[in-house]
Amino acid sequence: MRVDPDRSRPATETAAPRSHAGMPRSSLRHAAQTTFLLCIVIIAAHLLAPAAGAYEHRRGTPSVGLELQYGGIEGDSDWGDGFDYGLGVAVRLRQYMARNQAIGLSFELQRFEASGALQATDSAFSPDRFQAQILMFDYYFYLNRPKRMTQYFVASAGFYRPELLDEFEDESGAEGEQVEHPGENLLARLGVGGEYFVARTFSIDGCASLYYWNAPDVDGLTISGQIAVGIHLYAGR
Repeated sequence: MRVDPDRSRPATETAAPRSHAGMPRSSLRHAAQTTFLLCIVIIAAHLLAPAAGAYEHRRGTPSVGLELQYGGIEGDSDWGDGFDYGLGVAVRLRQYMARNQAIGLSFELQRFEASGALQATDSAFSPDRFQAQILMFDYYFYLNRPKRMTQYFVASAGFYRPELLDEFEDESGAEGEQVEHPGENLLARLGVGGEYFVARTFSIDGCASLYYWNAPDVDGLTISGQIAVGIHLYAGR
């Protein structure tokens, strides 16, 4: 009886595993990793890159902003000669009329400290500070509005209520304050600004403005310059 030597040999060899279509597993694993990484990159790019007009808001969208200001009062008037620089704060409300236009309402409190020349006078009333409460109606015209960084022009007109404050100590050491109210009047503002959108509903706003103070009872011309920086919040529409 003949025995086939091939049949009696134990089957100890196995064929190298192959994937579909004859591709080795190492090559398939490499292709899967590359595809996965490519998908991650595509998804990240889609999430991080805003769509066209992502920072543009619809007509009627309201917003509110809070700004800190610093500036000085100038001119050849008594106020321009008597006061210097100071800080201020502003609350600004806006509403879009069109894709590149908005109207607004501003509430400001501006303060200007007395200059050395004014404090050196021997007058019984020697104010240490000039401050004004301001209400203005604003008009904004935007450039490059759909972009993350947009510039704008602003024109405003409104009313202000000035106060002259004299802080003192009496003979007993008690602190006091004397206030004079020259009377309400009109003012106007022109400015240029920029707005950087951190997100669609949140921006950082900066503006440089020139103010004209109408003061018939004060001799000379009174103007002031202000630089304002703050944040702005938009309704999510």
